[in-house]
Amino acid sequence: MCIQGSDGNEYTFLLKGLDDLRLDERVMQLFGLINSLLSKDSETARRSLAIERFPVVPLSSNSGLIGFYSNTNSLNQIVIENRKAVNQPNRLELNYACQFTPNWTTLTTMQKVESFEYALSNTPGNDLHRAMWYKSPNAEVWLERRTNYTRSLAVMSIAGYILGLGDRHPSNILIHERTGKVVHIDLGDCFEITWHRVHFPEKVPFRLTRMLIKPMEVSSTDGIFKHTANHTMRVLRANRESLMAVLEAFVYDPLVSWAYHQETDDGTNTNYTKQDRTLSQDGQPDKHSSKRHSSSSTGGLGSSTKQSISNNDCYFADTKAWNTGNPKARAIVKRIHDKLVGTDFSNKQLVVSEQIEKLIQQATATENLAVLYSGWVPFW
Repeated sequence: MCIQGSDGNEYTFLLKGLDDLRLDERVMQLFGLINSLLSKDSETARRSLAIERFPVVPLSSNSGLIGFYSNTNSLNQIVIENRKAVNQPNRLELNYACQFTPNWTTLTTMQKVESFEYALSNTPGNDLHRAMWYKSPNAEVWLERRTNYTRSLAVMSIAGYILGLGDRHPSNILIHERTGKVVHIDLGDCFEITWHRVHFPEKVPFRLTRMLIKPMEVSSTDGIFKHTANHTMRVLRANRESLMAVLEAFVYDPLVSWAYHQETDDGTNTNYTKQDRTLSQDGQPDKHSSKRHSSSSTGGLGSSTKQSISNNDCYFADTKAWNTGNPKARAIVKRIHDKLVGTDFSNKQLVVSEQIEKLIQQATATENLAVLYSGWVPFW
């Protein structure tokens, strides 16, 4: 829908129903704080480092408005259009993996790694790189877009890691056509809930697949990406008190959908056992995926949960469970604190450069990517 503002301009919004946007709104507030911190540091301000934001306006517990970010294409759309132009199948990598080992779903971890590496070795994976090059009118514009792309990807990767943002499949990552900057959408999977799923847990801190690395050219992740990530983490760690104050408010806020942290009788998490709401390798909705408002991991309540909870401003029956004494809440806060002091990998405190190096290694490790859900499209 188009809304005419008081300044006379028209603004496009998406009216989204059957979806809780209050956590998305809180995340945008956090991104605003991070942008403010980055603008006050001389090194990050000189490079104009910032997270791309868009307005989120919750109207009720299950509806709201999302600002339309114009002139952007999702990574999924870019890859599909590029492969269509060169007559390549969308499932190119998965086809090679299935040729190597047809029974993909029944493979062990090591067998999946071997099949995954075989698929990557037989495919170029340069669709995004080609698209950015061909859509640039000249080398100067291409260089500027490449720099913007790499810097924005690094900033959002670190911010997303601190927040524990998951479900970064190709349709949740947008790239601006003119600037090359990266925009992340669908921000409901926070605090590493995707790490603890029973089926297909995500063991990567952020998305850094080969499709995202190739546009960085010869320096790969060792150039602008790592340099920007180091500066971003340095600023966030230096201002951890401000960040912890905001993030603790998220954790202890009963209005943010914490129903997915409630355990069932068998001790499993009700949300962790559900599939991603994502796309399959061919760019179409996966038959095993579900809508966010029914049984997804993006923070909305499942249908069974909604049936047992009255439709009011509170999402769960026992709000007293979410207080400072809740062990899950304390664990989330401690995990965030560990990230901001450099003890997220061990009890030994790491300097910023060591922490970033380990994060990049974890994000690009084949054994972590090969076991991900196919709808996450780790081949891309």
